[in-house]
Amino acid sequence: MKKLLILSFLVMSICLNTNAENTLKPTIKSKTSFAIITDVATYQKVKNAIDDYRKVIENDGLGTYVIYDEWKSPEQIRDILIKLHSQSAMKLEGAVFIGNIPIAMLRDAQHLTSAFKMNQKIDWKKSSVPSDRYYDDFGLKFKFLKQDSEIKDYFYYSLLPESDQHINCDIYTARIRPLEIPGTDKYQQIKDFLNKVVHERTTDANNPLDCLSMARGHGYNSEDEAAWAGEQIALREQLPTLFKSGSSVRFIDYASCYPAKYYYLNEVQRPGLDVMLFHHHGEYDTQYLNGPIEDSNIYACLENAKRYIRSKVPSLAKEKGKDFAIEQYMKAYDIPRSWCEQSFDSTKIKSDSLYEANMNIATTDIANITPSARFIMFDACFNGSFYQKDYIVGRYLFNNGTTLVAQGNTVNTIQDKWPDEMIGLLSSGMRIGEWHKHVNFLETHLLGDPTYHFAPTVKLPYNINEASVLQEDNAAFWRAQLKNQSPDVQCMALFKLGRMKATGLSNLLRQTYFNSPYMVVRLEALRQLYCLLDNNYVQVLHAALFDSYELTRRFAAKYVELYGSDEFASDIAKALITNYTDRRVAFNLKDALQACSKDNMKAALQKELNSTNLYYKKDIDDLIAKLDDYDKSDKANINEIMDTVTTAKHKRLDIVIYRNHPVSGVIDNLLKFVSDSNRPIDLRITTAEALGWYNKNSHRNYIINALQKINPTIKDSDLHNEITKTIHRLNND
Repeated sequence: MKKLLILSFLVMSICLNTNAENTLKPTIKSKTSFAIITDVATYQKVKNAIDDYRKVIENDGLGTYVIYDEWKSPEQIRDILIKLHSQSAMKLEGAVFIGNIPIAMLRDAQHLTSAFKMNQKIDWKKSSVPSDRYYDDFGLKFKFLKQDSEIKDYFYYSLLPESDQHINCDIYTARIRPLEIPGTDKYQQIKDFLNKVVHERTTDANNPLDCLSMARGHGYNSEDEAAWAGEQIALREQLPTLFKSGSSVRFIDYASCYPAKYYYLNEVQRPGLDVMLFHHHGEYDTQYLNGPIEDSNIYACLENAKRYIRSKVPSLAKEKGKDFAIEQYMKAYDIPRSWCEQSFDSTKIKSDSLYEANMNIATTDIANITPSARFIMFDACFNGSFYQKDYIVGRYLFNNGTTLVAQGNTVNTIQDKWPDEMIGLLSSGMRIGEWHKHVNFLETHLLGDPTYHFAPTVKLPYNINEASVLQEDNAAFWRAQLKNQSPDVQCMALFKLGRMKATGLSNLLRQTYFNSPYMVVRLEALRQLYCLLDNNYVQVLHAALFDSYELTRRFAAKYVELYGSDEFASDIAKALITNYTDRRVAFNLKDALQACSKDNMKAALQKELNSTNLYYKKDIDDLIAKLDDYDKSDKANINEIMDTVTTAKHKRLDIVIYRNHPVSGVIDNLLKFVSDSNRPIDLRITTAEALGWYNKNSHRNYIINALQKINPTIKDSDLHNEITKTIHRLNND
């Protein structure tokens, strides 16, 4: 026993010494600190580059740890970050993960994403969200499930019921994770990237944000011109120096240059470019930019039609045979046989392939450019999929250009969001990471150097990075910032006050909305009131439906749907007539129609129609008629849920509809289903989870009370946990 105790002591001493050797403390004192987290192999291979990168950060006044180890699980890293953040001196503000760092695959947390909704019974690799919110939001609590048997970097976690049910990052994080493609060495990629960062931040340390380009692709925001114009006007408020002499700002639409790919790849290489904002759809290896060429020329239209047919016939031919496929499409579209037969012409196949390739930017295209933009935002699905061997953002970073940091998404993301929220803070010298900390979702990530910042063109009497971290809970400080001339500093102040639930917050937000001359400040006030759901919120929401800023109107329309009250029937009717040409606003308003009872909504639409002088009324008449279809569909859907005939698979599909569209009229049925012990337990769990999406509904307290009565009688732990989680969500915890 004595020998065992001595041996245990020696082993413990060795472990402690090893851990101590694997942590290099900052060489300077600073008010906040930063951490470089890497693995042993990466540190050994690129030690000099990491050390040089650390020096650049510390030369900027930010003390930096270097921590490396043979990481066995994400918990090890998270514990270190929490400890460094909790210290009283040199509080940790952020971290970067370089090399082979474990990837947390999060489950049971789809409500923390902007759009991801998938049946978790399918392959865990596909139905989990790769997310570094595991590392940077300490209020989120998880249960470890397992390590992936094939991809050892993947660690699966379930969000616990007692966890926070919203994102509020404590620190910022970023990844420097190299590509795994033939002919490349991952350590050399990391070394080259870090050397690039060191070079650019040394030779061009005082680079201001005075050159920005924004480009959108086919299908983004329904190609709504009002949304496109509104964003440009908002940027004028947020980054006014861009619009002064000597600066440059460009807005490029996919339809203005065909194929857009060539021009966008030119633009991202423009010398002196600081920021590139990409708005488009995407995949992990593709930036989708164009659809078929838009041309009024009859020959171009005919070629589009022929190309469409050629894209469809082969797949049917493979399944049913060539002759069958040709006959089917000839009959369906009343077209000549020659159009269909071209589908098998090798020359046409080749030309169509080249045509398709020219529509979009692929990872292989980026290998042939040297992007200049220091920071690139990819407002698209999957472009930031760092868990893939090859991914769009990685191609821009591990490149000979001067791109140092990018924002991208690991899974799909919603279009109706505020991608530029508080982006004006970058002109105040805020680090990209600190900005990103305030505006992300479960799927949104930084890749590259998060400590990069532009030289401030907006002067503040304090260091904005230190203030953001050290004054986090100082309500007096942030109230004072509401008088700052920068609209986005005011937005950050409202954000901070909202997070600390400051005294008098609701009245302050209402006053700010009605008195601010800035579109972006009004929108921030609305978004913070959205978290409170009180009388002031309702009052502002009535007004916000008619705000001058398109994005505010768009958010308000969605918020009205989620609130689910007949109180807004007349506003919805008026807004539909007023904003019918705003495609995205109208899209959300049509969803909001179903949030009210059919009869009240019909009456409101008819009343508004009768009192308004309109030359063309058919669209509104059609909507009034459509309400009967909506009502019929809703009743059929809930009948299928409640009957005993519909299959479990079909019932599940009916239930999850209410995640996207939490209709108030079905609440009692859903509650009845959850409480019915004769129903399949997995469907009861699905229904309890669906009720969690009513967290912004005017009847949420009614749901909470009903669930609280059900929960004590639940013996199944999984259902109990789901109901507990839903109650937390409904309380907006």
